[in-house]
Amino acid sequence: MAAVLLGCRLRRAELSAAKVEELERREEHWVFADLIGKRGHVRTVPVPDWVGSAIQAWLTAAAVTAGPMFRAINKAARVAPHGFSPKVIWSVVDDGLLPMRSARCRSP
Repeated sequence: MAAVLLGCRLRRAELSAAKVEELERREEHWVFADLIGKRGHVRTVPVPDWVGSAIQAWLTAAAVTAGPMFRAINKAARVAPHGFSPKVIWSVVDDGLLPMRSARCRSP
């Protein structure tokens, strides 16, 4: 999920709404096709190869073939049928990515 946020520069709402069906291969490159962003604007977002590989690895490991791309996994290792909300994504970013950035900024 972090790779997609950073590599594709998606907004949290776009990532939470991303569906497997929106990930397409066009001219030998991965793209998120027809994402609906701010103010209802539709855009196609290129996906770097390293992000495309990470997404494919996640989809294979989680056995996700349709619907929301990113989902919760419970303690019994079951993948939830619904996706994350933008607030959950913010929590992941706040807890995981921002502390790393803060530590990097403080290092001499």
